[in-house]
Amino acid sequence: METLMILTYAALCWIIFKVFRIPVNKWSLTTAVLGGIVMIGTMLAGMAYYHPASRSGRIYYVTTQIVSNVRGKVIEVNAKPNTPVKKGDVLLKIDPTPYQAVVDDLKAQLAFAEQRLKDTKQLAETAGGSKFDVYNWEKEVASLKAKLVKAQFDLDSCVVRAPSNGYVTHVRVRPGQMAVPIPALPVMTFVNTDSAALIGGFGQEPAQNLKPGDPIEAIFVSVPGRTFQGKVKQVVPAMAEGELAVNRNMFSFSQQLPIGQIPVIVQLDRNISELGLPLGIESTIAVYGAQEGFWSHVAIIRKILLRMVAWSYFLRFH
Repeated sequence: METLMILTYAALCWIIFKVFRIPVNKWSLTTAVLGGIVMIGTMLAGMAYYHPASRSGRIYYVTTQIVSNVRGKVIEVNAKPNTPVKKGDVLLKIDPTPYQAVVDDLKAQLAFAEQRLKDTKQLAETAGGSKFDVYNWEKEVASLKAKLVKAQFDLDSCVVRAPSNGYVTHVRVRPGQMAVPIPALPVMTFVNTDSAALIGGFGQEPAQNLKPGDPIEAIFVSVPGRTFQGKVKQVVPAMAEGELAVNRNMFSFSQQLPIGQIPVIVQLDRNISELGLPLGIESTIAVYGAQEGFWSHVAIIRKILLRMVAWSYFLRFH
């Protein structure tokens, strides 16, 4: 953006020199250069503080590593790579035979135990049976019910379902292969499209002028010539560069810590998914923080520059 301002100023100076036939000498050139430095420098400083822009904006998203809760042979892979699915849709199925057998066995044991409990209670009430036997069978029934809940959970886990709306982008398993409940061995990578958010990294200097509700504009390389409006949704109150991990080393200021940028989550006026852009794509975001005073009028310069950059994307061919 700075380059665009300098080129624009240079073009205006050339036009003024030509139209008004100003002689080119050391005095006129010095005046034009110094005037440009003061004017452009002041506007850049004001815009950077009151209307900051981020060139490191990006659409971020959360992935979920799909790991089966039970061990078993995969019999069906229902998910197709990069095909949208809804929350609860079946991704894959594991052979349920051993888990169904455990459920059936526990149900039979539970039915027997409940009948024995009923008979023992009736005997205790009519023929003076042992209350201790009643207690033992009550305990047995409770234990079998708990085991049946666990067995039913394992059986239900043989059908792996989508945790949210999204799609599977990497399928690592095929029918006939084993799925194991090991976090380091996921069977799929699931992209949660509901979690997609446009986030920009801003310098620390304009931190006081980054507030929720401030209007923003964003441009994307993949959508040249267009500008999208929105607002600041949240200024993340913590930066990764200041995190202190738990370890045996004491904190030291002699470490070379990066400066870091302030993460700002923005919300466009239209749904990001409607743009049809790949998740992870880069963006340039401008926040118009000063709502009153002189610098509120300088926002128009930021808007013009942002649109000039958007139109320049038509010339970016790789």
